[in-house]
Amino acid sequence: MDKLKLYIRVLVILTLTSLSGWDLDKKVSKEEGGWIGEHYDMPKYVFVGVIGMTVYEGTESRLGRTSWQSIDAAVMSQIITGALKDTTQRNRPRESEGPTEWGEGGQSFVSGHVSGMTAMVTPYILEYKDDKPWVQVLWLLPIHQMIGRVKDQAHWQSDVIAGALVGYASGYWAHNRKTPMMLYFDDDKVVVGLKYKF
Repeated sequence: MDKLKLYIRVLVILTLTSLSGWDLDKKVSKEEGGWIGEHYDMPKYVFVGVIGMTVYEGTESRLGRTSWQSIDAAVMSQIITGALKDTTQRNRPRESEGPTEWGEGGQSFVSGHVSGMTAMVTPYILEYKDDKPWVQVLWLLPIHQMIGRVKDQAHWQSDVIAGALVGYASGYWAHNRKTPMMLYFDDDKVVVGLKYKF
């Protein structure tokens, strides 16, 4: 849990430095074609693949449990991302003159594409990194998102870095849960959905 606290602290520091006009954020020239242009729909494709893996594998296998964790992480990252977007209301680079336009009704901080993609791959990487080190190549998916979102002028650099931190924290959290948030066992049945006790 100490790593999770560290990532939350880094996210807070990044947010505060972004608010103060830190020189990290720069508007880049818009680029939509080629491999960069594929960034927009990639999280949807990966999410459909994760759902397919989850349905196929169930919960009995290591891959199935990890896939459920990936879904939990994606859901959690989008809840956090949505709350941050609604709270900060930062304008996107294509909608603004500079990176200090906060509270203007925008949806730039943090990147949902990056946080979702990072959240989905993190449980797989954490689960398989020791016995299948090639799984680290999955980090290329969020990196692709980060580059694509900045090049499309959809996000500032700090938005995608914060999105990666939110995604990693969500993936780390989901990977360390014994029972997935979206799937739990109750007496003699399996229930799919969120469970809350009041």
